[in-house]
Amino acid sequence: MPLTTRSLSDAVQAALREWIVTEGAGSSELVTEVGVAARFGVARPTARVAVERLLAEGLLVRDGRRGARVPVLTAADVEDLYASRALVEGEAHGRLAATGSVPSEAVAANERLLLAARAKDPAAVAAADVEFHRRLVTATGSRRLDRMHELLMAEAHLCMGQVQHRSLLSGIVIADEHAAILAAIGAGDPELVTERTRAHLFSARDKLLPALE
Repeated sequence: MPLTTRSLSDAVQAALREWIVTEGAGSSELVTEVGVAARFGVARPTARVAVERLLAEGLLVRDGRRGARVPVLTAADVEDLYASRALVEGEAHGRLAATGSVPSEAVAANERLLLAARAKDPAAVAAADVEFHRRLVTATGSRRLDRMHELLMAEAHLCMGQVQHRSLLSGIVIADEHAAILAAIGAGDPELVTERTRAHLFSARDKLLPALE
């Protein structure tokens, strides 16, 4: 598998993350340093760094001393995850709307999502989707909201990757819904942005749940 980023450990991490969020979700495959080193043709210390970073992100969980696995999310997990995101993100977006402050970083992330959707790159769509939501919460300036949101986003990334990998929801539609959220923030309408945020999140949830079942 070709690795093109500047740091070799960064390249392995990025390639392994793409596998996790597209093909790895629901997989019982054991992820080990030896296996990662062999897969990407790198030394074990490089593979170890990549695995440890993904463990820290929450995209892998330890499986005893043998290695790590991709977390398996049940339908109940997904229901709870999206309900929790709606609470945190609804509050964050409402705070931004109260001042009419549209974060330029979120706008840029949504533009990257749209480009990735047009290029038919599901992993890049999922990554830009995650970044969009993170940027909005970070823009509130609340460290507590940010920490709560960060705890949810590793599992959310798995869900977003599956939505794209299974072609359950068009990236173009996602970008349009994001744009509607940004417009409600810019209009200074907390009630409208909360409504649009919930509709956006629950639309993705409702596409994913039948696929899990």
